[in-house]
Amino acid sequence: MKTSFFQTATYRCMLYPFISVVLFCYEAYLALYAHDAFFRPFFGDYIAVIFAYTFFKSFFYHTNQYDIKLAAVALGVAYFLEFLQKIHFLEKTGLIKYKILSMLIGSAFSWLDIIAYTLGYLSIIIFLKRNYLR
Repeated sequence: MKTSFFQTATYRCMLYPFISVVLFCYEAYLALYAHDAFFRPFFGDYIAVIFAYTFFKSFFYHTNQYDIKLAAVALGVAYFLEFLQKIHFLEKTGLIKYKILSMLIGSAFSWLDIIAYTLGYLSIIIFLKRNYLR
């Protein structure tokens, strides 16, 4: 049986880095230009977990064996960064003066962020269950 272009290893090794770059650019756009009450705080956090997953998947593109674990790691990283916000890590360590760290880690804890991260994780799991893990 002949495989399609989209199933070849060449395509797969480029897919996840490409998606990661697109999602990173979208996140940067939201951070710099979106100043609303929904897309920046909620949808940005939702996309952040998906970005983290595609970034990690870029290194494990050749196998679907670790997909659920990679999604869990992406969620764990998001929760950890939210925990750092909860304990005011940047203020306590004096790193708040570095704008890039403040943008990457964030500055204010919110339970809505936790919900957005969890919804991003669940979206990844649903996608995986429907497309790969049958």
